[in-house]
Amino acid sequence: MLDPLEVHLLDFPNIVIKGSELQLPFQACLKIEKFGDLILKATEPQMVLFNIYDDWLKSISSYTAFSRLILILRALHVNNEKAKMLLKPDRTVVTEAHHIWPSLSDDQWMKVEVALRDLILSDYAKKNNVNTSALTQSEIRDIILGAEITPPSQQRQQIADINNQAKATSQLTAVTTKTTNVHGEELIVSTTSPYEQEKFSSKTDWRVRAISATNLYLRVNHIYVNSEDIKETGYTYIMPKNILKKFICIADLRTQIAGYLYGISPPDNPQVKEIRCIAMPPQLGTHQQVNLPLQLPEHDFLNDLEPLGWMHTQPNELPQLSAQDVTNHARILENNKQWDGEKCIILTCSFTPGSCSLTAYKLTPSGYEWARAQKDTGTGLHGYLPTHSEKVQMLLSDRFLGFYMVPDSSPWNYNFMGAKHTPSLKYGVKLGTPKEYYHEEHRPTHYLEFIKMEEGDTVEVEREDKFS
Repeated sequence: MLDPLEVHLLDFPNIVIKGSELQLPFQACLKIEKFGDLILKATEPQMVLFNIYDDWLKSISSYTAFSRLILILRALHVNNEKAKMLLKPDRTVVTEAHHIWPSLSDDQWMKVEVALRDLILSDYAKKNNVNTSALTQSEIRDIILGAEITPPSQQRQQIADINNQAKATSQLTAVTTKTTNVHGEELIVSTTSPYEQEKFSSKTDWRVRAISATNLYLRVNHIYVNSEDIKETGYTYIMPKNILKKFICIADLRTQIAGYLYGISPPDNPQVKEIRCIAMPPQLGTHQQVNLPLQLPEHDFLNDLEPLGWMHTQPNELPQLSAQDVTNHARILENNKQWDGEKCIILTCSFTPGSCSLTAYKLTPSGYEWARAQKDTGTGLHGYLPTHSEKVQMLLSDRFLGFYMVPDSSPWNYNFMGAKHTPSLKYGVKLGTPKEYYHEEHRPTHYLEFIKMEEGDTVEVEREDKFS
């Protein structure tokens, strides 16, 4: 396209044409019927000029007109048929003979622009397996303009490669470190090799994880409810935001925690289930699954509520319910007849970038039969299909309050004392607020280590009794 434009602008020496790094979808113009018919009917080379803005500049600025044009061309490039349907929402919309685009009012164009943007973002999210709500405004702008978006993991890898190259090419430098030992003596150590200067860091270091968990209060300001491809099931599970935020804020980003859901049916609509209580059992979680005792919570406060399922956190969002969750849910249904498979759900809370994503599932009859036939509840599960579970409707509400039930005589988090947790663990529950994941009650061994560090190593010396 640059050559004919440069020839056309010979009379305008002040205008300079430069290529752009953005992948602007101007090739989508060939998909417009008016241009396609003109090309097919052409019998000789000729230059034709079109005002691609039509008469937009009468009511909007040039910036808005350019943004609208890029939206239209990008949508035509992504999905030609659906974009044409959005440009002509009904039969009354016509295209003037001297125009390229349909004649719409400003209000109609605003609705069309929003629909085109959603079409572009949904196509990008589907191709890259991300949530559109997790995208920032700058990322949305880059996606529409066609700029390359580098994932954060690749950026960190590139930075690490550059740092490694710099270390390899740099000369050895001596680093002098001055420290003090437990006896109060000063030690001066000089190191020259890089490995002597590195600090040990573990991926499972609980201190680093405890500090990073403090940012959860900022992340739960945006809670995303995954409602894509939800089938009509007749049940709507409503959960209060206050109890949900507290559940998320006591979690850890890399470890699953779980709680049982209890609620009631409003008198005006028995098909709707309101989640009023989360009972936290003693549990031991990893990044893949969470281990719960076989015993279910029992208390007088729970007698007036019906069990509605259980929920757990997970570090990453999955396209469907995991096989481990299906087997765990089927085991609970089989061992506890008071749980109704048509009403009890699994609620997952995924820590997506910049927000938390909630999705509710229930087992299908084929999924329940498959899970019952599985003897191994670990990772070696075969024959699992996405049709073994289906999504159900869910709403978040702040119109009513919820409460927690916590173990009465033991902590709920056994991650730092896993040897004490067993499937046959007996426990009772009481009304209370669960303590955060890294509370001192959950990790008593850490504080014993602190005491030993402060006291130091003391050795008692036996004395000989001279008077015996």
